[in-house]
Amino acid sequence: MLPITRVVLYKHGVGYFERQGPVKGALSIDLHFKASEMNDVLKSLTTIDMGGGLVSSISYESVKPVEKQLEDVSVRLDDTYVMSRLFSQIKGALVALDAAGKRVEGTVLGTELTTRREGDVSIDSHRLAVLVDGGTVQSFDLLELRAITLLEDSLKKDLQHLLDILISAKKKDLKKLTIFASGEGDRTLFASYIVEAPVWKTSYRLLLDEEDEPLLQGWALVDNTQDEDWEDVKLSLVAGLPISFIHDLYAPRYKRRPTVEVKEEVGYAPPQLEAAVEELSMAAAAPQAMRAGPGMGFGPPGMGGFGPPPPPAPMAPAAMRRQLQAATPVQTRTVEVGDLFQYELKNPVTVRRGQSALVPILQGNVEGKRVAVYNQDVRAKNPMSAVFFKNTTGSTLEGGPVTVIEDASYVGESMLETMKPDEERLVPFSVELGCVVTIDPQSELRNVSQSRIVNGYLYLTRFRMERRVYVITNKGSKPIDLFLDHRFNAGWELLEAETDGKPVERTESFYRFRVDVPPSATTRFTVSERGDQMETHAITQMSRDDVTVWLNNRWIDEHTRQVLYSLIDLQAQVSDLGRRIQQREVSIHEIFHNQERVRANLQSLGTSQDERGLRERYVADLTSDEDRLKDLREEHRRDKQLKDALEHDLRERLSSLTFQSSL
Repeated sequence: MLPITRVVLYKHGVGYFERQGPVKGALSIDLHFKASEMNDVLKSLTTIDMGGGLVSSISYESVKPVEKQLEDVSVRLDDTYVMSRLFSQIKGALVALDAAGKRVEGTVLGTELTTRREGDVSIDSHRLAVLVDGGTVQSFDLLELRAITLLEDSLKKDLQHLLDILISAKKKDLKKLTIFASGEGDRTLFASYIVEAPVWKTSYRLLLDEEDEPLLQGWALVDNTQDEDWEDVKLSLVAGLPISFIHDLYAPRYKRRPTVEVKEEVGYAPPQLEAAVEELSMAAAAPQAMRAGPGMGFGPPGMGGFGPPPPPAPMAPAAMRRQLQAATPVQTRTVEVGDLFQYELKNPVTVRRGQSALVPILQGNVEGKRVAVYNQDVRAKNPMSAVFFKNTTGSTLEGGPVTVIEDASYVGESMLETMKPDEERLVPFSVELGCVVTIDPQSELRNVSQSRIVNGYLYLTRFRMERRVYVITNKGSKPIDLFLDHRFNAGWELLEAETDGKPVERTESFYRFRVDVPPSATTRFTVSERGDQMETHAITQMSRDDVTVWLNNRWIDEHTRQVLYSLIDLQAQVSDLGRRIQQREVSIHEIFHNQERVRANLQSLGTSQDERGLRERYVADLTSDEDRLKDLREEHRRDKQLKDALEHDLRERLSSLTFQSSL
């Protein structure tokens, strides 16, 4: 059994395990895993014989149920009469019997149940019948035999295989994996793998002291859900999100193959072949596929054939592990690996199976002080008591709950997000009831500050002023260092000239100001912002009255007014032509409809005198409609050409018109 020597737990639900131990000569080592872990083990298992030996193979139990596995075994063991029923199944097997100190070898013939009487009691006994020396049958009482030895190797293997299957079924869902290694002398065997493991967790204690820096203590919570103790293992805890997945390697895969039938052909008479006229060497005539050469599988090992690969080069244990270092008060260090970081505990850790443990990973002073934080979205009336501290531990702090203790008393809790070294963070832990905050919102819409005409539109720019006055009342006897979060309007400008101080930082949604609030006093803090508002007017939809209003408000000048008047007149002509074109299209449609009606009537007329007169009338109407239709089409064409020309002129003049004025 290789003991577990190192455990690495990850935040995404897997654990990396290393085993290492001394071995000697050729041997096999059994490891047991849950059935649900086999896919991860088969995907990641790595074994190294570190003394020049060779790991020849690794076998593991089948995924088949016990009932299916027993179908392939020739013998069975019942719960009662084990000996008699076993020998009844191995008739013809060679055995050696120790009967009263005498060795007897023979062939099993079977067992029989006999009954004898001793006084008034009937006693049943099973007797084993054996063929000895090829012709003598002897019978032995099974209870009187000291030992029975199976002499056939195949039968021994079947019986051992049966016992292995039965014992594996007793171990719940455990599956056995066997490592076969061969070599000489004393060596070290190394094995590593990953399996599913509970996510490790962190928690912190923050101790506040007015006369000293805050003390931060960190603990990791680890769970050993395996069926094996972690005895003095080297433990590492890794944070981050490396890619990991489950792939089914444990279940056997079968692929359907095509069925090919032999093609039957009609027999032929022996063919008569022509005699050779030129002899060729057999080497030249040999098929290329029959020549042995590199890569063809016919050469000796090492010459392109399928010989065994050379054993891996010996690897020194020092290359696999770092030596344990001297103990320190908090024996942990963090290591940055790309986007991951890990806590390495320098002292060995012991966690019994099915148990969990609190492991210290951090303890030290940090820069910080007690402050207050006001955020209207969190609590509208009061700020929150908080600790503003800088991570001066030199380690990355993984996120987790923080319990805050001040003057040896519990004062609150908070959640700490992941912090890199030298990063600063506000950690609120309770409500500051001795301070009350009220808000006086003020808003003002200012006049147009800019006007401009471009691409046929008039754009008017206004801006809105918003002021928010925070009234902060400190009822306590101590001053408050207050961090004030002000939610800003996206796209608006902070007017620093009208704001009581500059923000110390900006978050995704807030300006954060720092305000000193004296004891037993009220402080007012004002934040002013300005946001632009755009108003848009289409030139093609304006009227002369609109242009007059724009001029009176000084949004345009006199020259632009004259240009806009001419564009209004041009737009009116285009609109009038559009109406005329639409009316002519209606008239043309009506004429077409009337002509269809007249033609239908003509087809229904006969040859009588009255019908001939009506036909002449219909023909005259068609002729008049055709003349009218011709005139309408010509007028429609002229109006359409004129409208297209005016619209083109209007677009050109709109695109060339530009104006800009600041008020």
